[in-house]
Amino acid sequence: MEDVATSTARAIRADKLIFISEVAGIHNADGQLLEELELDSARNLLQADHLDELTKDFLESCIQAIEGGVSRAHMVSLGQDGSVLLELFSHDGVGTMISQQNLESLRQATFDDAGGIKTLIEPLETNGTLVRRGRDRIERDIDKFIVLEHDGILWGCAALYEYPEHFFELACLVVHPSWQGTGDGERLLKKAEMQARKQGGKYLFVLTTQTSHFFLKRGFVVGDVNRLPIERKKLYDWNRKSQVLIKTL
Repeated sequence: MEDVATSTARAIRADKLIFISEVAGIHNADGQLLEELELDSARNLLQADHLDELTKDFLESCIQAIEGGVSRAHMVSLGQDGSVLLELFSHDGVGTMISQQNLESLRQATFDDAGGIKTLIEPLETNGTLVRRGRDRIERDIDKFIVLEHDGILWGCAALYEYPEHFFELACLVVHPSWQGTGDGERLLKKAEMQARKQGGKYLFVLTTQTSHFFLKRGFVVGDVNRLPIERKKLYDWNRKSQVLIKTL
């Protein structure tokens, strides 16, 4: 079965090959499910003693598919209801996906990301958590944004603005609702902190009305509007009464 499926997928250069079988995915020696594997790591696992022969057979078929031009190969459980939908449309999936390279990247935004960023932040603009930004403003500031992308979809973003006196502002820190609680917000924050340090930043501040607890747990302290750089202080919206939180880098 797997030989026919693999050969067919290679012949038509399929985007995905999905095996639905009694093999629910690849696990490490501690029994933990490996949700995503790069091709080289998958090859190395073929020599692992803890994998049974049936699992190795399916893994080898996935590897052959990727080597033959298939973009992704998945292994999901036959016994789990809705396993294909859960694998393809949930944050972590329920099986193992093998690809040529890691499909997740934390990177600098490009002009093509403007639409995805707008889609991410729009619900929070609507409920008042974020100040409204038009598509034109996002495009203008696109070099300020970093994004978290997975399999071609933007799941998170943040913007970093530089001010005099070694101050940087972190704005628009957003993670898609289905990925919240997975540590991606902290990854975006750490990326922003690293960039600010590289550019000579000594202080990172945020203005927030609803998420102060997230930042307080990560080394920020409550500050005062008067502590802000003069240029940013002039733009402070007294109607929103955002809390000022500052972190020494």
